Amino acid sequence: MKTKVLQIATVLLGLTLGFCSYGQQNETVWVTINDLTILPTEVDGALRSSDSKFQQLIFDNNITSIEQAVPSSKQSHLQKVYELSCNCDASSLILDIERNTPNLINPEVGPTYSLLNNPNDYSLAVTNDWALNMINASDAWNYSTGDLGTIIGISDGNYATNHEDLLGQVAYYDNTNTYSSTTHGTAVAITAAGGTNNSTGKSSIGYDCALSLVGMNYNKVLELSAQGIRVINMSWASSCYYSQYQQDIITEVYNNGTIVVAAAGNGTTCGGASNYVYPASFDHVISVSSVGINDNHLRGNGTTHQHNALVDICAPGYNVPLSAGPGWYLTGSGTSYAAPMVTGTIGLMLSMHPCLTFEEVESILDATAVNIDALNPSNVGQLGSGRLDAGAALAMASSYSCTNGNGGNGGNGGNGGNGGNGGNGGVTPEPGGGKPLEPGKPQKPGGSNNPTNLSEDNLGMNFPGEEIRELEVKLYPNPSQGPTNISVNDTDLVDNIKVVNGFGSIVSEYSFERHNLVEVQVNEPGVYYVFFEYQGKVIKKARFVRFNTSCFHEKKVIVMVTFFFFVQVQNTVN
Repeated sequence: MKTKVLQIATVLLGLTLGFCSYGQQNETVWVTINDLTILPTEVDGALRSSDSKFQQLIFDNNITSIEQAVPSSKQSHLQKVYELSCNCDASSLILDIERNTPNLINPEVGPTYSLLNNPNDYSLAVTNDWALNMINASDAWNYSTGDLGTIIGISDGNYATNHEDLLGQVAYYDNTNTYSSTTHGTAVAITAAGGTNNSTGKSSIGYDCALSLVGMNYNKVLELSAQGIRVINMSWASSCYYSQYQQDIITEVYNNGTIVVAAAGNGTTCGGASNYVYPASFDHVISVSSVGINDNHLRGNGTTHQHNALVDICAPGYNVPLSAGPGWYLTGSGTSYAAPMVTGTIGLMLSMHPCLTFEEVESILDATAVNIDALNPSNVGQLGSGRLDAGAALAMASSYSCTNGNGGNGGNGGNGGNGGNGGNGGVTPEPGGGKPLEPGKPQKPGGSNNPTNLSEDNLGMNFPGEEIRELEVKLYPNPSQGPTNISVNDTDLVDNIKVVNGFGSIVSEYSFERHNLVEVQVNEPGVYYVFFEYQGKVIKKARFVRFNTSCFHEKKVIVMVTFFFFVQVQNTVN
């Protein structure tokens, strides 16, 4: 396995792409504001704060707006993070905050989103898609071509939803997306799960999966995760340096059971091919770099895409067949297009076994990747486990079966399916199945292996100081294609339960009364938390995810209720 190392990068690093270079206009800083009473309001077109030092900061740095950075986060500390936009130099604003504004803490340069592509816009008749051939797509399709109930999230620029290879594929499109260009997002979405066997366009690895298409920022990623999307593709860069705020966002997404795949960078990104690019280099992210038609990481012009100790896997990313608009077929280069090949492959794996965890998916990809070290001797140890082999990955995934565990008494189902008495069931190899999975990788720099709990104070619920009595909770069946049952071992220990959605709203309440079993039904896909109460106090909580199963009929989406549960039961907190 790879050894993850921390690379120290300065926020003042100059870049050839310019996406982390700091000018004098439209810069952003993220900062924590614990005292919300000092938040400025707009008065006669100007920002006014009750805190004199905050007001002086606004004036001195020409701050133009102050908005909550990630309002979709359920973590209380992230809900206090605000984005300050200014016509100023971000590094100067940070110094001013640190020196003169004690009520604003932990400032850092805000993310600057940049798409990771480098297109070659010449026409191509896609008669022989070498990239799909290289990853053994046909072998993968022998096991699964995907499932319309498996929705792949794409966070990107914008999309041409009228494209012939996107018609009938899109389960959701965010019409608030104002990004002007549709070419990059269209190419990425089609690479992951464009229409195939439709007598037009090109083939795509995850073609029978559906797509949820949203804009390019961390809050949109949080929204996808809260809706129960299991895998999200991020073919963009947000920074060239480690950010605890951004890592905490990724960790929240991971704790929701979502698998994140990100483009590693295009060589010039962040000033050099060996430098770390984020979000790809965060913990709990599968970082994808590129190879060419001969498994070569070095291109004929002597350049490469990103290679470093935090790359997890490679996929075709040089001169790969793409489609960037209706009727427009071309080749393009960029880890932007390598990443969705991995994402689409994960979509196929999840279509077979929806309860595969991040660790299990990553281990399967690692164990089945083609070793390309001999072909790339200058980059040994910098290209992850090798080149994606979708056929081998699906073959190994097919030998695993979901265990219908009942949640038990304290399983760590949210992130591994291997803890407690039953956990979330997880996925286990059938007898005689593929080779054993490798142990989990060391975490990337700054990450945490500890789950981040849902913010109780945000829910307005009172958590007592200690558990009243031992309570065994079961959620079953797991997974399920209908309503889910919740039972407890003793109705004397619980008199009420609340079901809370991923956005912190109570969607239903149930009373056990004389029965120790209730049937839970929710109408929308997403992450849900169950709070077990006794005399108004919450004594345990569990988590489940309802996945959206869609079938397409006459180009209309019909939603059917399907439950898959990833259970995390824990004792009282606080």
